[in-house]
Amino acid sequence: MRRNAKKRLLPLVFALVLTVVGAALAVPQISVRLQPLGQGQESYPSQYDITAAVNFQLSNDGSTIQGVKVYLIDNDPNVNVQVGDTVYIQLIGTDGNTVLWSGSGQVQEDNNNNLYVEITGLSVSVNQLGSVKVTYQGQEITS
Repeated sequence: MRRNAKKRLLPLVFALVLTVVGAALAVPQISVRLQPLGQGQESYPSQYDITAAVNFQLSNDGSTIQGVKVYLIDNDPNVNVQVGDTVYIQLIGTDGNTVLWSGSGQVQEDNNNNLYVEITGLSVSVNQLGSVKVTYQGQEITS
């Protein structure tokens, strides 16, 4: 490039830089509002047609939960709950927020081909229990 051509290009480049800087300053801030997943509702709705029947194993005096047996009823043709799958269970307090106990178990099958998860060795007061959350493959199951 000739020296004259370079001199003519300098004002053009300078004008382009000023335009870009001016446009950047015209928008002083960008507001981004993030909302946590499931915000505004207690849980993210399940897309599976699976229900859970929760049975408690109580102490002799009936005041303490010593175990939980959750039967899974799979009505979803697209999901096939199988023996060995992991199911997560949480015992929630009466305030709806406090997790009294949390753990997981493997799906088993009884003699009648019912699928269930059994967890023992708990010690949770019946008076403190408000609800039970059952989660399978990241989806909360209706119980």
